[in-house]
Amino acid sequence: MEWLAPIRGLIELVFPFLERLPAIRVAIAFLLVFFLPGLSWTGVLFRQINIIERVALSFGLSIAIVTLSILFANRLFDTGISGFNSLMVILTVTIVPAVVYYLNRLIGGRKESEE
Repeated sequence: MEWLAPIRGLIELVFPFLERLPAIRVAIAFLLVFFLPGLSWTGVLFRQINIIERVALSFGLSIAIVTLSILFANRLFDTGISGFNSLMVILTVTIVPAVVYYLNRLIGGRKESEE
């Protein structure tokens, strides 16, 4: 995984800062593991739900998606389960549905304006 060396360097630059502030590190980790992946997937999968339902679903989806995707990446790519690898999987699982959601909104907005 040599192609991830620049990203690893950037994270190692920020990591000493987070070592001194454990409360911020815990808050960021909680959001990354238990909330943001599910929130981005609820935007793609569930269009007509209110914010309370979206928040509740995001916790359950995040736990399932993060766990399964880390285990899947471990088996598929034969990588160890480490903090850096887990962070890359979580960021991928969070960013991909967010991009899909915004592309759907962009394409949907164009179709509505054409009609």
